[in-house]
Amino acid sequence: MRFGEYLIKKGKVEESELEDALKFQREEHITLGVLAIRENALNNEQLSTILDYQREKGGGLFGKIAIDLGFLSKKVVDKLLILQKKKHNLIGEILVLYGAIGKEEMEEELRQFHEAAGRKK
Repeated sequence: MRFGEYLIKKGKVEESELEDALKFQREEHITLGVLAIRENALNNEQLSTILDYQREKGGGLFGKIAIDLGFLSKKVVDKLLILQKKKHNLIGEILVLYGAIGKEEMEEELRQFHEAAGRKK
């Protein structure tokens, strides 16, 4: 069970609030390609080549393709992945931002969620 589903089950947030938060999370997610452009690690032509390769081959990890094509080193991809993770909005943070749940209450629920998950292992 995911944290958002857990909050709904406990009656802490409404399903519509979670849906709004998930939509925000999807819309605010920055792709590795966009991040590589912003960080001047790739140019637009290289980005297009990687995306074309992904489409032609039916997918594949962006970073691995960039390395395989010689556009980025593993070190640069790792740095970009760290930056991408830092820019990722957690669902609990978004729910607090939207006012669906208080910060302290969210932190307590998150603690309980992790405890319950640890007991199930």
